[in-house]
Amino acid sequence: MTIPWKYVLVSVAIGALLGGSVGMYYAEDLAKNWTKRSPETFLKHLDHNLHLSEPQKAQLLSVLSIRRDKMLAYEDQVRKETRLEIRNHLMPEQQAKFDAIVARHDAERKKQEMQQ
Repeated sequence: MTIPWKYVLVSVAIGALLGGSVGMYYAEDLAKNWTKRSPETFLKHLDHNLHLSEPQKAQLLSVLSIRRDKMLAYEDQVRKETRLEIRNHLMPEQQAKFDAIVARHDAERKKQEMQQ
């Protein structure tokens, strides 16, 4: 019995593409959302890819913790300013609907943060 090499090669190629795609998707997700996760999680990701020394880990953990707090505060500030600007362009009945949308969005975001 001969081995159907065409099928084996196609299967390996499909597996490599799928595996690579999934890996890239999650790596990008981790990099984009590092502020939503603990600094330790992102540091592990960096260490895995960069093979950091212990002094580097300590220094980067400090940087990540401080910057994360600043980014979260800035994100909240920008969100509030944007919502206020949007609200200023709306009619009173639209403002009420917008406030309901914002409340739903905040509740969903809070729920997602609790799950992480």
